[in-house]
Amino acid sequence: MSEYRFSLIMKYFHFTNNEEFDEATHPAPKLKKIWEVYQIIVTNFQRTYVPERDVSVDESLMAYKGRLSWIQYIASKRARFGIKSYMLCESSTGYIWNSVIYTGKGTKFNPRYSGYGMATSSVLTLLEPLLNQGYCVTTDNFYTSPELYEVLLQNKTDAYGTVRPNRRDMPSMFAKKKLKTGEMVAWQKGKMMAMRWRDKKDVCLMSTVHNTSTAMVHTRGGKDVLKPQVEIDYNNTMGGVDRADQAMTFYPAMRKQQKKYYKKIFRHLLEQCLWNAYILHRATGDKPFVHSEFIWKVVERIFVTHQTPSVAVNRPGRRAVDVVNPERLTGRHFMDYIPPTSKKAAPTRMCVVCCSKRDGNGKKVRKETRFHCPDCDVGLCAVPCFKIYHTQDVY
Repeated sequence: MSEYRFSLIMKYFHFTNNEEFDEATHPAPKLKKIWEVYQIIVTNFQRTYVPERDVSVDESLMAYKGRLSWIQYIASKRARFGIKSYMLCESSTGYIWNSVIYTGKGTKFNPRYSGYGMATSSVLTLLEPLLNQGYCVTTDNFYTSPELYEVLLQNKTDAYGTVRPNRRDMPSMFAKKKLKTGEMVAWQKGKMMAMRWRDKKDVCLMSTVHNTSTAMVHTRGGKDVLKPQVEIDYNNTMGGVDRADQAMTFYPAMRKQQKKYYKKIFRHLLEQCLWNAYILHRATGDKPFVHSEFIWKVVERIFVTHQTPSVAVNRPGRRAVDVVNPERLTGRHFMDYIPPTSKKAAPTRMCVVCCSKRDGNGKKVRKETRFHCPDCDVGLCAVPCFKIYHTQDVY
């Protein structure tokens, strides 16, 4: 494919029919350009994989600085400005199981939870398919509240995470009691436990599965520190979303010059698909590839499956460009005679290896051969060009 053709495809890339759009009935009018594709991809994420018990909910920020009314600023994120998503990921692997794109006041949450605040509604919407199945979700202080944890307990789902001391329905003395380094104070209400622990500063936590038990932790500085078990588990299970975000930044499909928000969201969804596919590959039990090698394998399989027949493209003033078989260096190839035609009983073709070289005078070498590779559809000398073509990246 030429660069010009690729540019035209990207220019007219579209995912919906504008004539059928009705703002009154559409579930997410601000995402009308990408909504159908987004729903299909998220549904496939959920259908393909069953996450382990521990999952985490956090915010993710897709870098975007174009003109859009619902761009968010999050100082703690690397991108700082962009489109925010609420994401539910498996804690151990970072598999992206569910997500909700934040579009401001009209963000689409499950109508069952319309009576709750945005933080509670976002967690319950993401967890809706997993409720009443014994899962345990880890949340940070933006989401954690007694209101949320009570609803989760009613739906047989446990949770723990950091909490803001001034949250509504927290114990009246929770934020007032002064502690020394290493001291701890806790309150209990049914299965819910609220704890304040003094490290270098106060750490406030809530849990429905922990008590005040502690464990010894070996720090990077070589010291052994006594920490609450809920703090240790929180540090081990909260990083699912951050793990996925970090992995996707290494091999981005997004481009900085992309102005259309829905095209950028689509590229971000493509990154998520590749990351989830990599997690599934590692779960098969076979010898796993590293992330970068897996992406190259996916690209190779796309070429093999969807490439068009090898056709030389000639344009005025341009050199002919041949479509190269992506399995040239990896597949099994067998040499054969060039089949006869109606005009020639023993036809010949130019050897691609020999003709890629120049003689002592700087002129291109022209050498014809009776042999070819049927799979690659190129003429090759029997020795040594056939071996060179299928074993060397540059010949």
